[in-house]
This record gives sequence, structure tokens and C-alpha cells, in this order.
Amino acid sequence: MATLRAPAARLAAPLLRRTMATASDARVKAFQIYRWNPDTPAEKPRMQTYSLDLNKTGPMVLDALIRIKNELDPTLTFRRSCREGICGSCAMNINGTNTLACLCECRGATDPRLPLPWPGG
Repeated sequence: MATLRAPAARLAAPLLRRTMATASDARVKAFQIYRWNPDTPAEKPRMQTYSLDLNKTGPMVLDALIRIKNELDPTLTFRRSCREGICGSCAMNINGTNTLACLCECRGATDPRLPLPWPGG
């Protein structure tokens, strides 16, 4: 019985390129997030900045928010459900546009400002 094998170097090369990103390869993006604590009403709402390496983050804004919550600031709260653009629970205002965080790519040219209060509300 013959066993077919792909060359190991051909299979391992893309994996090594993805996992061995150095500090010089880092693509850091700053995310400005609107923060407000209802438990301290005297404190004014503010924008807080978090920096993430996009090489270690998924392509969508929702992926960045999840990483910020898990690794940088567990007090960050937001709604999410399906991650497929169907339910609409991750709707927020990103850079002045009402959109879904699971469908909005974070690799654009400008640093995302999110989530801002709904316009007129």
C-alpha cells in the first residue's frame, strides 16, 4: 500500500511565517473606545485608547474588541451573538457610521473610533 505525503517544508512554511512575526513586523493599530461608567455619574464620558498588533488579531473590529476585553481590559462590555452579520447584536457607530462590528474590517487606514453613542440619541 502506497502512502502519499506532501513535503514537510512546503506545509510548514506558511505556518512558520504566521507564527514567527517579529517586533519589526508588528502592525500596531490604536482603537479609541468611548467609555462611561453609570456607577460614577459625576465622571464624564471619555475616549480610551487601546493598541493592538493586527498580526495577532482577527480581521474584524469585533475580533479586536474581544481581544481587548480578554487581554487588556476585562471591564469593557459590548453585545455580540452570531459573529456572522445576521443577528445585529454587535451594531455600533464606528468612525461615524452605523455598522456591525462583525462585518467591519479593522485593517483600514484610519484608527477606529468605537463605539460612539448613536447619533441623535
